[in-house]
Amino acid sequence: MYKLLLVSDRSEVNEAFSKIRSWEMLGYKPPHIRDSFEGAKESLDKHHADGICIALSSGEEENALLGYLRERFPLLPIFEAGTTEDEVRRYVSELSILLNRTHMDFSNDRFTEEELLQFCRHEFFRKVMNGQVTDKKLLLRQLRLMRSRLDPTRPCVIVQLAEPADNDRIEGKWSYGPDALERMLRQLCGTELNGLRIVPTVLQDGRIFLLNCPMTGYEEQSTGDSMTAMVTAHTAESIAHVREYTGLDLHISGINVAPDLTAICDFYSNYGKK
Repeated sequence: MYKLLLVSDRSEVNEAFSKIRSWEMLGYKPPHIRDSFEGAKESLDKHHADGICIALSSGEEENALLGYLRERFPLLPIFEAGTTEDEVRRYVSELSILLNRTHMDFSNDRFTEEELLQFCRHEFFRKVMNGQVTDKKLLLRQLRLMRSRLDPTRPCVIVQLAEPADNDRIEGKWSYGPDALERMLRQLCGTELNGLRIVPTVLQDGRIFLLNCPMTGYEEQSTGDSMTAMVTAHTAESIAHVREYTGLDLHISGINVAPDLTAICDFYSNYGKK
């Protein structure tokens, strides 16, 4: 059974949680409930938690708790606070899907919880870039649930890469396939660049994207133009490394600036499949 911590002083949230009569049927023990930052710290010190829900009226208290979690529990999933029984069930179900993945037994493979969480992030952003995530609220929930450090409120740059039209190695002749190519691009292109996180994604149809998104905790506010210039230069260097390492002759086939991360839900549901 997974263990939950609800940190809430909002009556509508507490009431919605109280309507769940059988937490065991959902795969959880009844949650520990606290109503303040100090109460949450006390609970986390004494009790293990597999997921935490935060619904505090005071923004100062909530920010203090989020800062504490970043410092002490950077991998603890934060799930959404529902105000109805149906919402609570939905958000707890989303948490269950993540926990079942990060607690999966891979037998001889010894992945850390951090590595498994990172795998889940990559899987999710593969769906985003493939136009499969059109619900902006879902995107925001998943970012928080998976403890992503991407800042969804600031502009981001999406670079699309391609090979020459007469080269089909990615689609079939390059024996390693899209998954291996994505792992290689993470090593050669995926990095943190002046407050930007670069997330390479290779789809099964051969399309290649580099998502360049500002990270939380960086005060510098880059403009779309300055981000594009920085990203273009970094991508050119990365392409050279890829060519040297694999022989793949990639080039930039498109660059787009989104006003924020959630705008990708609209953009790639239309553009991404063209």
